[in-house]
Amino acid sequence: MTAPLTSLEALARYLEDPAHAGVYGLEASHAAGLDEETAGTVGLDWRRLASAPFWSREALLDGLAESLAFPDYFGRNWDAAWDCLTELEWETGRARVVVVPVAAVDVAAMVAFLELMQDAAEHWASRGHALATLLLWEGEAPSWALELPALPREAVG
Repeated sequence: MTAPLTSLEALARYLEDPAHAGVYGLEASHAAGLDEETAGTVGLDWRRLASAPFWSREALLDGLAESLAFPDYFGRNWDAAWDCLTELEWETGRARVVVVPVAAVDVAAMVAFLELMQDAAEHWASRGHALATLLLWEGEAPSWALELPALPREAVG
């Protein structure tokens, strides 16, 4: 008899499937204790954007560039971010998870960011790789995030 999956293992198993690539919203308590090191133990390439007091277009682009180690020539605009996102190198079988802690936000910038990340997830899924973006918030979801799909219960324990 096999042992039941831990919540981290369940999350990893769900996100490693390219069919589940995309953007998700998640209440932060479901990701408590998850970091690059612990996520790495179950095969996730966990990349957390540094917390920001306000998510502007510039803060989102800078956070993405830093967390995914974009090259120095990154142009700090959405098109350049797309180019860098589609040129990422992948470890076989590892899902890449970009984690964004929710803060006050320029809604238009966040919508553009989420569209960019969804498009990148679809791009990589069509190539057999899993890219997921998790927006983490405390308590209730912000109104602009209500349309985001939630991870299924079996993926968050």
